[in-house]
Amino acid sequence: MTMDIYRDFIFKPYGAEKDGKKLEHFIQLPFVRALIAGKGMVCVFFVLSGFVLSYSSLRKVNDASKPNKPEKAGSRDDLLTSVSSMTLRRAIRLFGPMLALAFITAFVTYYVPWGHMDRAAPNIFAHLWKFWLSAVTVMNPYHWGRLKPLPRHYGQAWTLGVEYRLSLVMFLMIATTATLSTVGRKIVIIFVAAWSVYCNRRWDVACAMGGMLLAELRFAPLSDDISRLFNRRLRPSKWLTIVPAVFCVALGILLCSWPESMPSGAEPYSSIWELTPESWRPDSGHGSPEPVGGWVWWWGTIGAFSMLWGLEQLPLLQKVLSVSFLKYLGEISYAYYLLQGLGHTHVGIPIYEVLQDKYGWSKNSAFAIGYIVGNIFNIIASDYFWRVIDESFIRLARHVVVEWLGVGKQPGSRSAVDYTPVPTAAPSADDDRSASDNTVVEEDDIALKEGFDDGSNGEGVRRRRDW
Repeated sequence: MTMDIYRDFIFKPYGAEKDGKKLEHFIQLPFVRALIAGKGMVCVFFVLSGFVLSYSSLRKVNDASKPNKPEKAGSRDDLLTSVSSMTLRRAIRLFGPMLALAFITAFVTYYVPWGHMDRAAPNIFAHLWKFWLSAVTVMNPYHWGRLKPLPRHYGQAWTLGVEYRLSLVMFLMIATTATLSTVGRKIVIIFVAAWSVYCNRRWDVACAMGGMLLAELRFAPLSDDISRLFNRRLRPSKWLTIVPAVFCVALGILLCSWPESMPSGAEPYSSIWELTPESWRPDSGHGSPEPVGGWVWWWGTIGAFSMLWGLEQLPLLQKVLSVSFLKYLGEISYAYYLLQGLGHTHVGIPIYEVLQDKYGWSKNSAFAIGYIVGNIFNIIASDYFWRVIDESFIRLARHVVVEWLGVGKQPGSRSAVDYTPVPTAAPSADDDRSASDNTVVEEDDIALKEGFDDGSNGEGVRRRRDW
């Protein structure tokens, strides 16, 4: 909604000049713009997703390699079972809610007489068929190029196809690096990230690898590698970590707010712009897997990793982000992401247009009311969508993989479909729970519950089911 109404300046940096006039709107300020910069937040999500998907597996791998901790019998089988379960469940948990959204959106756009109506199809069945075909393009795991055209009426779903392919890459990386030393694993992760960017500008793969590297650093910090190299234990001052961490969080927020238009039009972007590789600049002639200028994704990738690494080092900031309301928003975040288009086109914009055209409200006042009411609607609708649809597909995925396919099912174990894991406390680092019992605790549930926090007081980053 913001980008539709304020399109003439929302994508430009604060202080840039257009037609001889300086653009100095509050919403353009870097740290304010970061809150609405969808592209930067996509990068943050992909890094966080890489962290979540690899967290539990890397914990098992690193625990098993500790010299003072005997390897559990069958731990390799447990890891294989875990990866198999996550791989098979991923498509259902990602695309199930998206198909439900497509079905709902098809009916809304065909029958609701306000908002963005679409009556081009001769009947509702032909209309539904169009939505199905657009959903199939998103679910195609073999298409790595830019998605053209974006799904009509729910274009934000383009990220789900990318996320699914990244999930497959992550599971392959977990299996490939499971037997490596921690130094070898870090080298491979960094190499894959760098090579993907160099070969085909795969910023998305680099984001996922960045998340995996963060998870590896959680269990095997660089200080441990250096200690082994020099055969002495390093105990760096906390200020050597806190000061760079604060800087990295601030820098990450700045980079994630990079404008999509006039990228070098004003400070601080104009100074950093000189560091942008030629292949990521406008009109570089390179292939583009993304739906907007490459520089946004280049700096967004760096910014997302920088910000989340800094957050990992700052327990106090983690606690601020762990208040109940933010954790609740984390729970419904996937549903909110899916429903944001409908809330925008059928609630926010109609209210804005009525207030401005019929009642003569100013542009900013009408926008404020439409934006607030639209977001209230989105939160309420997302709550129902999460409870009714998202949670149902979580149970369905578990039932299909465990009950039907038998992955990780233990003799005499309780039915997976009857149990939804909601841990009341983050497991500690020496938790002895069997990883193979996927009907009891799911890998990504643990990772999201613990988030970017110490294993003893998890919940740093909000637990979000597969999101």
